[in-house]
Amino acid sequence: MKPFSENDEFLKGTLFEIDEVGKSPQTPSWFDASSPLKHHAVIYIVQGEGQIRVNGRTEAISKDSLYVYAPGSTLELKLASQAEMYWAAYDIYRSAESGDQVRSFERERTFPVQGHVKASGSRFKRLLFLLVSEGGRAKGESRFLAQHYLQELLDGILHTAAPAAVNDLEDRLRLTASYMQRHYREDIRIDTLAEMAQLHPSYYSQVFKQEMGKTPIAYLTQLRMNKAKEMLLLTDKPVREVAGSVGYADEFYFSRRFKETSGSAPSLYIKKDHASIVSLSAPYTDHLVTLGLTPCAAQVHRHIPVETRALNLPKHASEPWEASREAFLLVKPDLIITKDNVLPKAREHINDIAPIIGIDWTSKDVFTHMRDIAGLVNRHEAARRWLEHHELRTEGLRRKARMSLGDAVVTICVGREHKLRIYGSRNIGHVFYRSLQLKPPERTAQSMKPYLPGTGYNWTAIIPDELLQYESDYLFLVIETESDRKRMLHWLRSNPSWIKHPAVRSKRVYFLDWDKWMVYAPYGIDRQLDEIEQFIGYRSMQAEYF
Repeated sequence: MKPFSENDEFLKGTLFEIDEVGKSPQTPSWFDASSPLKHHAVIYIVQGEGQIRVNGRTEAISKDSLYVYAPGSTLELKLASQAEMYWAAYDIYRSAESGDQVRSFERERTFPVQGHVKASGSRFKRLLFLLVSEGGRAKGESRFLAQHYLQELLDGILHTAAPAAVNDLEDRLRLTASYMQRHYREDIRIDTLAEMAQLHPSYYSQVFKQEMGKTPIAYLTQLRMNKAKEMLLLTDKPVREVAGSVGYADEFYFSRRFKETSGSAPSLYIKKDHASIVSLSAPYTDHLVTLGLTPCAAQVHRHIPVETRALNLPKHASEPWEASREAFLLVKPDLIITKDNVLPKAREHINDIAPIIGIDWTSKDVFTHMRDIAGLVNRHEAARRWLEHHELRTEGLRRKARMSLGDAVVTICVGREHKLRIYGSRNIGHVFYRSLQLKPPERTAQSMKPYLPGTGYNWTAIIPDELLQYESDYLFLVIETESDRKRMLHWLRSNPSWIKHPAVRSKRVYFLDWDKWMVYAPYGIDRQLDEIEQFIGYRSMQAEYF
């Protein structure tokens, strides 16, 4: 492979001739291990998974994977059903001699980047789509346009791509871990994993243990046992069926292995108290604290009164996973709970460490979250006490609100970094619309109508000029920073839609703190009720900008 410093010069003086382009769930005919490639090839796996065997070595492939190969490579690709791939086969010709009358070219059989490469999926997918669209047309200028797309694609690979699994030991090891995650039900041999990692079996086991903290066999066993625990906690399946679901044909052997790794038989596991719990989501950390449990490690929020090992974890599925395995291995959890939107990433990184239970976030409200979590950790009585106390308190506050505010309509508007959102009965709106049973603006009520209370609908994005469409008696502006406050004050004083709003005209506008009011969990809601109780008692106070 040429050094990357030479990549800038590689495409100078070259021409391209496209032999074949395509998009299909099936592999093209030239994927034949019996004969080497005749042309350069670029392959993009859009979706699906499978295996690719290159020059006698096998590795797993998955969606959003880009591969580049030069002539002479032998390829064999096996894709699972419902897979989809783009490909292009082409030749590169380099200028050899140039004169006044004649220029000659020689075929270039090398390329600086080989194999699986890390690259920006969306960009390369777009270029391959354009290349496939234009490359299939033999007439007119389409063939030149296709050559342009090919050159842009190869230039992008040379400048932004980096070698992936073939030359990166850590990536190759994680490739085998990912394979075990997907195929744990099957009979997986060390030889197969070692071949995938392109290592000798004994050396593979050694370096896998160094990277993951356990041998491949221990990793696979723990993965199977944790999957079994998840099924035992979430379903009523008999032990025999659970055993078969995680790859054990012998129920008694499974039960023996389960007891060796867990300390209790499968039939007794669901009755066991979980002493060491990790919460990957701050709202669920709040639930555990409310139920009288302190997680051994957790994603935390500054308004949750808990002392624990704080974990740097994604709040949303789109955010990267940055927590190290060592942090979880150190605390030795026997149960991990998380929002369902982070569940796939959690399983990818730490499902061999402990069973991971994902609890639906948007399809369930805070009361259902409480009951679900209490059921997992055997704290039914603590949940019942909080729910009863919450209902008694909110019942009293509702009476005060009716006496103080009457049949008031309330608008909740969040303004953060130039973005405006009108909230419904989840998160910030829970205390107003569910606890106090105040009325939302008509538009918000219509948005909430198709869903059960506190589920599904969360907010609607608006622009400043649309605020007047959410008329109400009271307007609560939720801000995170001083810049947000200043921006809101500017609109209150200058934007006609804001100035004409009934709550602004009657001087019933109040600011709330985003960090405090965004918490959608029992302890956080209790603190929000503290603040709203003061508001009800002092409703005559005026907003600062008047």
